[in-house]
Amino acid sequence: MEYVRETKENLEKEIIQTQYGNIAAYKKGTGKKTVLLLHGAGCDSAMLSWREVFDVFTDDFSVFAFDFLGYGFSDKADGLAGDGFYDTHIACVKSVADHFRLADFVLAGLSMGGAVAIGFALAYPERVKALIPVDSWGLSEKMPYHRFSYWYVNHTHLTLTQYRWCAKYKWLARWSISYALIGHKKLITDPLVDEVMRACAGDRAGKSMLNYQRSSADQHRAKPYYSERLKSLKMPVIYVTGEKDPLVPQKDIYQAARETPGSRVEVFEGCKHWSVKERPSEFCKIVETAFADHA
Repeated sequence: MEYVRETKENLEKEIIQTQYGNIAAYKKGTGKKTVLLLHGAGCDSAMLSWREVFDVFTDDFSVFAFDFLGYGFSDKADGLAGDGFYDTHIACVKSVADHFRLADFVLAGLSMGGAVAIGFALAYPERVKALIPVDSWGLSEKMPYHRFSYWYVNHTHLTLTQYRWCAKYKWLARWSISYALIGHKKLITDPLVDEVMRACAGDRAGKSMLNYQRSSADQHRAKPYYSERLKSLKMPVIYVTGEKDPLVPQKDIYQAARETPGSRVEVFEGCKHWSVKERPSEFCKIVETAFADHA
């Protein structure tokens, strides 16, 4: 794999060439404690989800993240939707980890990234020191209003319309962030709203979200649904959830923890789906414990 490197304010950006397409990856620090962060779906990207977390980590850490295919500065993802969706994303995680020669690292994933992180940990357990799914997909058996939701995402293109409207109307973008993503209104700043609107512009974010939605459920249940496989996770697992997250029911997080040997749940009070963006320092402390407890 080849790459082009950019360095700005102690954050390195690399465009990694893989068999799946070009992937934009980010690195900060040269410490011995290695962390890889995976972002969520929709208008998301590595920096949108994890910028505040990058800023908090100390020099003791080497912190990595990347834009999934179809997000941020990575290549778009034509034809990604379907049965191979998660396998492809898991393979991209491996490509990035191989490129940076990551071993024995803490792996954290938000929402869609949480499902990918769990899948990677199941496939390559020897490489994951600890697993931290955050407001994670893959733990709920069904979507809310499952039959209607399945029909909606598979037989309409209204997801694209939603994203176009969020790119056009600032009030709608702000309301969407407040409803689902950020629980503390003082954190919903004009720069954040503007960044989300830019991310929603064009059809790239909407199509990526539609790919995710159409790959994440069949008529009867959500996909993936890891319930029966969680007992196979032998590394420490710390589930993080926003207290007020409307997208992933807290009962599903606790049920997953009961099915995962030796795991625990950390609840971020007052937070919604972007809990790590609201509480970056609290998240970094949790990562610290993963290294301290299992040195």
